Amino acid sequence: MPDRDRIERRLQALWEIALGPGGGADRPAYSPAEAEAMLRVAGWASDQGLEPAIDDYGNLWALPRDADGPIVTSGSHLDTVPDGGRYDGALGTVLGLELVADLGAVPTQTGARAALMVCAAEEAPRFGAGTVGSRQLVGTLSPEALTQLQDGDGVTVAQALHDHLQRLRELPRIDPPLGRWQAHAEVHVAQRRELRELGVVTTVASPRRLEISVTGVSGHAGEVSMADRRDALAGAAEIVLALERAATAEPAETVATAGTLTVVPGAISVIPGQARIGVDMRGVDGRSLDRLQRATEQAAAEIGQRRDLRVQTVLTRAGEPVELDQRLVSAALAAAATLEIPARTTWSGAGHDAQHLTSLAPALLVFVPLHDGESHTPQEGASLNEIVHAAMLVAYVLRHVGA
Repeated sequence: MPDRDRIERRLQALWEIALGPGGGADRPAYSPAEAEAMLRVAGWASDQGLEPAIDDYGNLWALPRDADGPIVTSGSHLDTVPDGGRYDGALGTVLGLELVADLGAVPTQTGARAALMVCAAEEAPRFGAGTVGSRQLVGTLSPEALTQLQDGDGVTVAQALHDHLQRLRELPRIDPPLGRWQAHAEVHVAQRRELRELGVVTTVASPRRLEISVTGVSGHAGEVSMADRRDALAGAAEIVLALERAATAEPAETVATAGTLTVVPGAISVIPGQARIGVDMRGVDGRSLDRLQRATEQAAAEIGQRRDLRVQTVLTRAGEPVELDQRLVSAALAAAATLEIPARTTWSGAGHDAQHLTSLAPALLVFVPLHDGESHTPQEGASLNEIVHAAMLVAYVLRHVGA
């Protein structure tokens, strides 16, 4: 049975490692604060009889001592968005240790032992790219990309990873035991208020991203008539509204965000000659995403032609929805019925490590409802009763995996 007091103590200890200006958790990807959290969790794992180690990507593994057979793992991540929440990532990691304690030294019905697996650098704000540790493990984030992605200070992912591994040098390195991996479970606080009970995730959206460049002609703000202008920002503004209309016409699970806008030259007295829009599209239906992308590209081209602007649209990330392991989804729903825990299937618009890890081992993703709070803020909320229920449900599934 999960230890409620221990769960609360450990969540509090992780929360206090580094606080943001609003009192939220502040542990950026591959930062000293994330490394400190990794070491804290590694210490707890060691106290529980596990052997913690770090792989080449900064992910933390904690395996049973003197065991070289199959394993089932649970865990999440430890980095946060700036001034983030108490539960995001930390909850799944703390519960991963509870699951090891619950399953103990008793193998699952297939003989697998319980272990902890914590992914590094899951959050995107620092480098503009998320799930960095899990994507490196899976092999979908190339070494070349690590030298190109960088933070606001010009530090590349490659350099930050090197620094992260140095901070964790007291832990041994591990070659990830992929051949022994039978299943992975991630518990995460939900990030939509509509979920009012435990959610068993069937599909995870993956961002599809566009960069739309709009080129016009710069000019003096006071000397060029409105009729003679080729204003790149005015065209970009119209494209953003067209994007919004196109997304609204799709099912509610499909969304689009114009999250970045760069204006050149960016002076109040100069007509913008160039504007670049960063677009994030997400959904759990690939056909809907295709329609949205086509509609956006067509609208951007039409607006450019009508306004005499040059418009170029580039697909910078071709994300597709990921279906999680249906066998584990069914097992989780059956476990919820057996344990009399309210649960239902759901989907995720946010990315999670589980969507990548499922290509290496069957993965289960379970959401704990976000009650009376906001995700990614200090007001992030969750019920301890439902946290315990999530741990019980996942323990039941992992104990019977393969049965």
